[in-house]
Amino acid sequence: MLLGEDSLRKLADSSVALFGLGGVGGGALEALARMGIGKFHLIDADVFSLSNLNRQILSTRESVGKMKVDVARERVLSINPEAKVFTYPVFYLPEDETIDFSRFDFVIDAIDTVKAKLGIIEKCHRLGIPIVSCMGCGNRLDPSKLTLTDLYKTQGDPLSKVMRKRCRELGIDSLPVVYSTEEPIKPKFEVESDSPVRRDVPGSAALVPPVAGYLLAYHCVMSLLKRGF
Repeated sequence: MLLGEDSLRKLADSSVALFGLGGVGGGALEALARMGIGKFHLIDADVFSLSNLNRQILSTRESVGKMKVDVARERVLSINPEAKVFTYPVFYLPEDETIDFSRFDFVIDAIDTVKAKLGIIEKCHRLGIPIVSCMGCGNRLDPSKLTLTDLYKTQGDPLSKVMRKRCRELGIDSLPVVYSTEEPIKPKFEVESDSPVRRDVPGSAALVPPVAGYLLAYHCVMSLLKRGF
């Protein structure tokens, strides 16, 4: 009723890649599956743990210990059995040549490591593939402070500041992003990280990441339908 049959056929024929299937990526996946996207490429090397239960829509007691890409695939097919879902249980790095970006009509960047984000963004920029990227969602509680804008219009977000500098160095002068204008909250206590790529562990709750994911999905759908940003 809102989009029309031609638009739904366009979405069914579209191929979307999601890098990262956590709180943000899971929210984006949920929305896109229900909007009728026909082909998904899901990239994430992680498995679900108990610590994911507070904010990640794909996380349940039954999914603990399972690969996120496998759980995500089952979720999509439980919503739309006609969808095609390709999974890549890998931690993406810029030097990775195993993932064929030419298969993607649109890319959603929902990962949180700068090197990998830049690699994805730079490759999409070089190949002319539309992309939307999520900036920092950790240490926030207010989903109403999330906004969809250009990277160079962001203010007050530490990750956005780093990404602006690095993208400018790469000659990337525009990038649609979702970010929060909320000032990061200082965590009440620290948690030791078991990640090989980051030392700090930001606090996160169910209120912000999935909403960021839905904003990413909104921009993806509007871009595929050529309805502008």
